Amino acid sequence: MEKHHIVILPAQRCRRSQRILKYLQDHGIFFQRIDLESSVGQEIAEKYEMRASPGILVDGVSYNPLDMLLKPDCRVDEGVVRTLFTPSERANVDENGR
Repeated sequence: MEKHHIVILPAQRCRRSQRILKYLQDHGIFFQRIDLESSVGQEIAEKYEMRASPGILVDGVSYNPLDMLLKPDCRVDEGVVRTLFTPSERANVDENGR
């Protein structure tokens, strides 16, 4: 099974960023972290037209973090993130997480 290349661009003091990072770390999912405020992070955010933090790229496709969190308490939607970040379950997922 081939692993995904996951890049997370967290913003400082962002609750959504903290929740997504914690989920990935707690589940042993390998990812590359690039701070959103860095020059590289800003270039990537502009290139992929990211409008919310954290910026999330999976195999070069940008995903909206708001689709991965349950409102209003900002909890990770386990079903959505598992489908997105687990290679065997992502075969039929488009860039909108569907």
